[in-house]
Amino acid sequence: MKDLNIKKIITILFLIISVVLEIAFASYLITALKPEDKQKEENIVMKYTSKGNFDYKVYYKKNKFIKEEYIKPGEAYIMDLIDYIDVDYFYDFSSTEKTKVIGKSILTASLVVTYDDSTTEGGSELMRRELVNEKIDINFDESHFNHTGNLKIKLSEYKGILEKFQEEVRTSVDGYVVLNSKTTYDGNIGGASYDGDYAYTMKIPLNDSILKIDLAKTKEDTQNIYSGDLVKTNKVVLTFIVCAIVVLFIVICFLLRGLFVFTSGSTYKAEIDKLLKNYDDIIVNTNSIIDITKYKLIEISEFKEILNLSRELLLPIMNYEIIKNKETWFYVIKDDIFYRYVITDKKVPNIEKEVKEEEKQND
Repeated sequence: MKDLNIKKIITILFLIISVVLEIAFASYLITALKPEDKQKEENIVMKYTSKGNFDYKVYYKKNKFIKEEYIKPGEAYIMDLIDYIDVDYFYDFSSTEKTKVIGKSILTASLVVTYDDSTTEGGSELMRRELVNEKIDINFDESHFNHTGNLKIKLSEYKGILEKFQEEVRTSVDGYVVLNSKTTYDGNIGGASYDGDYAYTMKIPLNDSILKIDLAKTKEDTQNIYSGDLVKTNKVVLTFIVCAIVVLFIVICFLLRGLFVFTSGSTYKAEIDKLLKNYDDIIVNTNSIIDITKYKLIEISEFKEILNLSRELLLPIMNYEIIKNKETWFYVIKDDIFYRYVITDKKVPNIEKEVKEEEKQND
């Protein structure tokens, strides 16, 4: 009994530990798989921001009207006087934590030709020719990174291509120089991976004699990395947690089964020992069972009934354990009738209570 109690206590302790771990892993997995709009501020591992823009100066050819070396951004410019446009561009990445980032930043300058189409906003595109493609590789392991670049745009080159196109198609078209800077990246922090991109554009018309440069307003792009992303984006961690949940579930099932066996087994043994002690004057232990096929079998549902039967017939109750620690028979034989009462580890009645109730009723 002491051994059984020790095993039971150990099983319960392991069961509690397993259940706690199962709940912890499951809760972490559920939290990790929540949509980002349901993530909480306290779960943020890192915030990062991307921003960038163009800056430019318009340089005129030497002329007797305008003496400035260049004209500042945001002004109106005389197309025939423009020599070139000096464009600076930059990209800036900053984060609250050190992070590994690999990516690329590409600047393109393209001639885009459109024609006026009332059904399409901004006109329909007829041709796009990319004349500049500059690539900068990004590779850093810091909390801050930036890069800058410069490009000189000779509008006469783009305008010459546009005029040749107009001569061939013999129709009125609009032309633009479109500058586009796009940065794409893949990042990693603490096993969590993330990716993103950031782009901005500048548009220079070629048809107008007086032109204004369309510089699209750019906004900072701020993103959050949540603790749940450590699971969602890290296959090793995700696999470990899922496997741990499955293994713990199996362990819990085995422990529950073992606990049931210990509980039912100890209750069964205790009840049998109690019967043999309380009724040792009427119960006879046997080491073998007789062939019951020779008798008419009558099943007795309660111990008090076979006890009363034994007393009335003045016959002992025979006891034999059919399956060790699992099933015991108590029986009385009268002529060709075999009266049998069975106790199993799956069904252990409170015999002492039954007998006391019977005696109370008889009194």
